[in-house]
Amino acid sequence: QGYYWSEEEVNEKLEKVNSELLKSNRDLEQFAYVASHDLQEPLRKIQTFTQLLGENLNDTGLTRKYQEKINQSSVRMKQLIQDMLNFSRISNSEDAFEETDLNIILENLIIDFELLLREKEAKINHPNLPTIKGIPLQLSQLFANIINNSLKYTIEKPVIDITCMILEKEDVAMYPKLNPDTTYYQIEFTDNGIGFDPQYSEQIFAIFQRLHGKQSYSGTGIGLALCKKIVENHEGLIFAKGEPDKGATFTIILPAV
Repeated sequence: QGYYWSEEEVNEKLEKVNSELLKSNRDLEQFAYVASHDLQEPLRKIQTFTQLLGENLNDTGLTRKYQEKINQSSVRMKQLIQDMLNFSRISNSEDAFEETDLNIILENLIIDFELLLREKEAKINHPNLPTIKGIPLQLSQLFANIINNSLKYTIEKPVIDITCMILEKEDVAMYPKLNPDTTYYQIEFTDNGIGFDPQYSEQIFAIFQRLHGKQSYSGTGIGLALCKKIVENHEGLIFAKGEPDKGATFTIILPAV
């Protein structure tokens, strides 16, 4: 005698399959973004220093320096690719969460952005950051997109000030989406860039929404949308405030564990 699925069981199975498909699509989108954005800075450094190496073969000191830069970027690219592969092998995203030192995340990104920081004469001021439970690849993308945003949308020499604090219970209570029994860190990125009109503080996190013309600034507009997805995946919050020509502040709230 055969077994027949009830309508409730069928709907439950369909919902589960649909949820898994949506997650797979999100993962694919993220991998594509890593390939097209996160790997670009290390690759750019390899290309630049390879060219400089060829132009200074007779200078032993410089060739040694450029070789070290090339090796450093190669190791970083290998690490990013390995992180992507490791993440792709994990079927349950809960298993991807691990103790993540945000100082290491930031230090790696400063190395990645070395050329851009030098070209823009930019400065990043930051405190000692905490270790939280998170997905390293995603948290790296989160920080990278916000830093890149601040470096891109600027006229003068960029200065990015990063601050970090533990939210008090009364502060957590101000955000209905947060769990009142959880400890949260609030990390803020404040820049001196071109800012934006406060009325667009929600719109900038929508996919493909750009507030500044393509003629003036490059990019697809997907970066901040991805930031929002990453923060939501970590059960946190992200929001921004800014004023035209007065810079912007991006606030990230993430659970400690």
